[in-house]
Amino acid sequence: MNTKSVVPIAIRWPLLISFSCVLLTEILARPHLQDVGLWVIEQPLQLALNLLAVVLVMCLWVAITGRRWTGIIIGTGLMLFMALVNAVKLTALQTPFFAWDLMYARQMLALGEALMSGFTFGWILLALLILLCIGSWWLQRKRNGRVSMKMRAALMAMALGGLGLFFTDLRTHLPGMWRVQNIAWEQPVNYRTNGFFLAFSMNVSPMLIHQPEDYGEALVNRLLVHNEELRQAPIINRGKPVSLVILMSESFSDLFGMPFQTSENPWENLQRLSAHHPSFTLISPTVAGNTSLVEFEALTGLSHALLPSGSVPYDHYLQHPVPSIASILRDRGYQTLAVHPYEPWFWNRTEAYRNLGFDRFVSIDDFENPVKRGLFISDESMVDKMIELIDAVKEPYFMHAISMQNHGPHDHQRYQDDIVRVEGDFPPHLLESLSAFLTGVRDADRQLARFLKYLESRPEPVICVFFGDHQPALGWELLAHSSDGSMSETERDYRMATVPGLVWANKPNLLDALDIPKRFSPSHLPGLLLHQMGIELPGHFYHLWQGIQDYSVLHRRFVGSPEGNLKSFKQVSSSPWIKDLEILQYDVLFGKGYSTDYPAYPPQPDKEPAASLVTHRPPEIVDSKSRAASSKEKL
Repeated sequence: MNTKSVVPIAIRWPLLISFSCVLLTEILARPHLQDVGLWVIEQPLQLALNLLAVVLVMCLWVAITGRRWTGIIIGTGLMLFMALVNAVKLTALQTPFFAWDLMYARQMLALGEALMSGFTFGWILLALLILLCIGSWWLQRKRNGRVSMKMRAALMAMALGGLGLFFTDLRTHLPGMWRVQNIAWEQPVNYRTNGFFLAFSMNVSPMLIHQPEDYGEALVNRLLVHNEELRQAPIINRGKPVSLVILMSESFSDLFGMPFQTSENPWENLQRLSAHHPSFTLISPTVAGNTSLVEFEALTGLSHALLPSGSVPYDHYLQHPVPSIASILRDRGYQTLAVHPYEPWFWNRTEAYRNLGFDRFVSIDDFENPVKRGLFISDESMVDKMIELIDAVKEPYFMHAISMQNHGPHDHQRYQDDIVRVEGDFPPHLLESLSAFLTGVRDADRQLARFLKYLESRPEPVICVFFGDHQPALGWELLAHSSDGSMSETERDYRMATVPGLVWANKPNLLDALDIPKRFSPSHLPGLLLHQMGIELPGHFYHLWQGIQDYSVLHRRFVGSPEGNLKSFKQVSSSPWIKDLEILQYDVLFGKGYSTDYPAYPPQPDKEPAASLVTHRPPEIVDSKSRAASSKEKL
């Protein structure tokens, strides 16, 4: 064999294939081809590091298989498959592919049809990828040279050592060495700046939580000493225990005032109820998916903004009992139930609910002959089950229910009858998606009214909180078509985080509407509800209550007040209140749990409840003119 010709080819082809793999990965991940060209020109170091990562993976597989082309093909196929998964996830959820997503292969398979709906190009690419691997394998069988044991050992050492640097030292030392920054607080930007393979490697583990400086029992106790003003705040004595229902509606949204016309008002009942009961805007930590993040905040009072981006607390952190509104009410004699008409293993809910203090989890396995509407169990069937459970449970009770019917994707073939028709200045495919989405919203609105009518007939006092868990994925496209380009990135992110909410009670004077902010994050919900129910606030819930006026909105990209004044999270991340919350959150999830044993403040003399309910803002979700006006409203 001619050594002079073989050696250059042995180097040239792997480099060419690696470079092509990096470029194809970035093309799939970015909306425009020119974005890839700009990235190559402006970020040459990141390009080189991505190329190095691909070469190291190829070297690893060559060392494992002992054959040059077999290793190169397997390595390339693996990296391109990761690129495809990243593209699909970006399209469906607007978030990149993380290493810990590999833990959710079962979840992705369960929702695979839904996630890949409309991603025809992805299926074509996957088929071509398979054909490429088979064809390359067949073409190179006769030239698939063996690699000597010494060379395999050398390649293995180089690959493992190099990849080890990517997954450990580079994540820590790259910022200081070459000014390559892991933008962990804003992962989409992180992936666009550093490239997929480099960003993926720098975020390989969400479990690396560092202990705060000076953490210990003395520090936690100091943070939980109540200031004099709040220590004197009386607790409302409600007399008979108040039952509570939290109803999270899948993708329920008013679409932030987009101008379009519908054949009927999808929000008719929410609009009517908001005129007589406190309404609010919830600032969701997620868009288009990851409902468990909203649940985590709404039940525990802990903030996902203070955890690694992309982490899933239900899977990663709730491996032991964690204080939540469910455990607090259970310890006071409440029956605690969680209801979700889907698989119990999804997002590890079975284990998570157990550690959050729920007595029972009613999943899809407990629904007998449920009616499906579209792809999933209908909201009507879920409300039937909720009513059945409340009729059978002892008072007082706490029920946490999450619907499933309106989960994406919202394609035009989803519903065959009783459809909300939509007209507007949008492309035909988007109008069809809007029709499917708003049909689901209308169905949820109808079932909300039916469920509240049932609760109204109950003899026991009940508070019901209703809100959407997040905006649908089509919200991004709506913004793109309706924006004139003047909207800042922070304003865009804020709008995509907003969902409507309502606090309702079946007895007069049961709610103090003045204590309910106009806008807040789900992490404030437990403290807010416990206060409304006349229950003392223990541990970190009290710290949240102290900060609700200045930091009612706590999102990993921005922080805001009830009035809507926004600042970037990075601007205020070092503020004393947020740093103290970070310490308390570490104590609850990862530390010794000193704050979980801290006594709540003692009961105080009765306080007169509010004489009447106050509506913070009129509904903004009816006609197209009011939609257009509200879309320009200052945040």
